[in-house]
Amino acid sequence: MKLIKFDDVHQKKFFENIEVWLSTKDVARFLSVSPNAVRIMVCRGLLPSYKFKGRLRFLKKDCVALVQKTGA
Repeated sequence: MKLIKFDDVHQKKFFENIEVWLSTKDVARFLSVSPNAVRIMVCRGLLPSYKFKGRLRFLKKDCVALVQKTGA
């Protein structure tokens, strides 16, 4: 696994749109499912996720795309 190290400039750009990153609980509310159902979607490859400090994070655009794709 390749780890990417961010300098201060890249880190600021990476996190400047912080509202687009959602937690598991936020995604569960957005999709009207349980947090465990969100984790199952990740394991099945239905929802892309990212890990920051051991926590799952999701891009809001990925969640919107899932809703549009499934028609939920």
